[in-house]
Amino acid sequence: MKLIQRPLYMDRLAAHAWNGFAKVLVGIRRCGKSSALKLYASGLKDCNVIYINTELAENYDLRDWKKFLGEVNSRIDGKGRNVLIVDEIQNIEGWDLALRDLIARGACDIYVTGSNSSLLSSDYSTHMGGRFNSIRMYPLSFRECLDFRREFGGTGDVLERFMRVGGMPSLWRMPEGIDESMGIIRDIVSTSIANDIEERYSLRGRSALTEVLRFVLSTIGSYVSANNIYKSMKSAGSSVSVSTVYTYLEYLENANILIRASVYDLRGHRIIGSKYKYYATDIGIKHALIGYRVNDTPGHMENIIFTDLLSRGFDVYVGDPGGKEIDFVAVKDDRRIYIQVCQTIQSEKTMAREFSSLDSVDDSFPKYLVLLEPGPYSGFTDKGVRCCGLEEFLSKDDLFVQ
Repeated sequence: MKLIQRPLYMDRLAAHAWNGFAKVLVGIRRCGKSSALKLYASGLKDCNVIYINTELAENYDLRDWKKFLGEVNSRIDGKGRNVLIVDEIQNIEGWDLALRDLIARGACDIYVTGSNSSLLSSDYSTHMGGRFNSIRMYPLSFRECLDFRREFGGTGDVLERFMRVGGMPSLWRMPEGIDESMGIIRDIVSTSIANDIEERYSLRGRSALTEVLRFVLSTIGSYVSANNIYKSMKSAGSSVSVSTVYTYLEYLENANILIRASVYDLRGHRIIGSKYKYYATDIGIKHALIGYRVNDTPGHMENIIFTDLLSRGFDVYVGDPGGKEIDFVAVKDDRRIYIQVCQTIQSEKTMAREFSSLDSVDDSFPKYLVLLEPGPYSGFTDKGVRCCGLEEFLSKDDLFVQ
């Protein structure tokens, strides 16, 4: 299988090189973690790369940590720099003991990935005593989908397909139709629920959890709480409790199916802990489980922009400048950008509403109003708000440069 470069993640892996910590790729199943490690390994020069895929039959005997450690030790070059890359490390019984030994001896620079049910970041912290870097990986961004289209071909508008099927890499390697693509995504979600929730938490029966997931997906772009999900499910005849709903939301987050966005109080400079929005890790998940609804386009746009910002390395919040709402405040280091999302501007009232939230923020950081199609509104307002189309926004290399 031909591997396509994903520079964002190559750079992040390289940034943590030789720091004495193990690097672990965390993300939803099938988002490209294993391919990223292979790509990274192929670019290492003047290093002794020890690559072990525990899924291969030839490596089954290495699933005992002592045999695994012995194999690694036998392949270490005592005079050179050694890099250990392990795929599906959770298959090794006692893997944490082996890695802790290698880290303590400074034997090699370590990079691993594995299925989420056994290698979620919270588990890793417990096993490794904090000596790891968690690098979160996402499905393809729009810019990466353009790269895949150039490499593998295909027909039709890239943005339109991206909004319909999302960014799971396998869907951009082949000209799958919409129905086939939705089936692939449903299989990914089903596997994640089975292995990363049911098996991990000994959950029996997934109907209530699936109902919680479908409720959240149907309200993307709106505030969601365990209490209002509980009330909706109760009215439909479900006996699930509020605490159970809250637990299920945590499970879905831990399995990287959903991502929670907290609200940031721009005046008080604090996170408001009682209000949240949830987004799908990939917009294709929403369409695969509850169908594509054109009336939900504003929510689809929000979801796509939210995950795009995360993939760029931003911390992303819903903004509250005081009684109003800014769809996203994206923070990186000591800089931020503000984004308002609107499908279209059809009236002066709509225009005033969308601009008022951004205009209420009194600082010099970039402000965007992102429209599905900018039409006559492309460009800057007299208050410095940059109006642009969704495709232009997603295609930008540097969002700090308006």
